[in-house]
Amino acid sequence: MNPEKIKILKMLEEKRISSEEAMQLLEAVDKLDRAEASVPKRGRFLRVRVYEGEGEKAKVNINVPLGWSKLLAPFIEGKIKARLQEKGYDLDLGKIQEYIESGEAGRIVDVQDGNNKVEIYID
Repeated sequence: MNPEKIKILKMLEEKRISSEEAMQLLEAVDKLDRAEASVPKRGRFLRVRVYEGEGEKAKVNINVPLGWSKLLAPFIEGKIKARLQEKGYDLDLGKIQEYIESGEAGRIVDVQDGNNKVEIYID
C-alpha cells in the first residue's frame, strides 16, 4: 500500500483527523497517483543490442548512461548508419537523436534482417 495512504489511515486511527478528512486525503493521493502514472517514464540508459545468427545472446551489448549518450551519439550513429545503409535501411538520425534527448523510455530502433537483429532502446 502507498506510504501516504498508510500515514492517513494512522492519523485517522489516532483520531487526529476525521473520517471525512481521511477520505478527502485518500482521494487526493489517488488523483496524484493517476497523474504520475500518465507521465511518460524517463529512462536512465541507452541500450544497443546486436544479435547475429540463431543465438539468443547478444553479440554486441552496449549500456550507456543516458547523459553520456550525447557524447557517444556521433560515434554510434556513424557506425550504425553505415552498417544499416549497406543493408538497404535508411534511418533519420535526427529523429533518433530527438528521441534520445527526450529521455522517454521505449524502443527507438528494431531492425531484423534474417537471423540478425539490431535493437536500440531507452530503459
